[in-house]
Amino acid sequence: MGIDTQLIDDGTYFVVESSGTLAGCGGWSRRATLYGGDHSRGRHPGLLDPTRDPARVRGMYTHPGFVRRGVGRLILARCEEAAAAEGFRTLELMSMLAGRPLYEAAGFVPVEQVEDPTGGVPVRLVRMRKPIAAPTH
Repeated sequence: MGIDTQLIDDGTYFVVESSGTLAGCGGWSRRATLYGGDHSRGRHPGLLDPTRDPARVRGMYTHPGFVRRGVGRLILARCEEAAAAEGFRTLELMSMLAGRPLYEAAGFVPVEQVEDPTGGVPVRLVRMRKPIAAPTH
């Protein structure tokens, strides 16, 4: 999907390093865009209303050498904590089929299946959601 500089500009993008190696990255957003990089069509930078809209999880990637080592779960946990601290009560993401098991294990449930034909070859995607709790501080 490519780089999503909106997450970086908003300060909502996380990077996990292990001994100087990029192990994974991902972030959350208070903006309407559900998925895709800077070059993607249909991006909507408008702000979401935490009282009615789900925060978005976007740009999740794990280096192949670090799969099944907790990197994705760590990033998801940080996204959930940060979104909850800003008043969001639901997270939403668009998953490629390979990511679906991770997201389901983290409590996300499928709500819609779609195909994105943008790159010339249709890619099957699953929109998923998860309720999140208010911070306990």
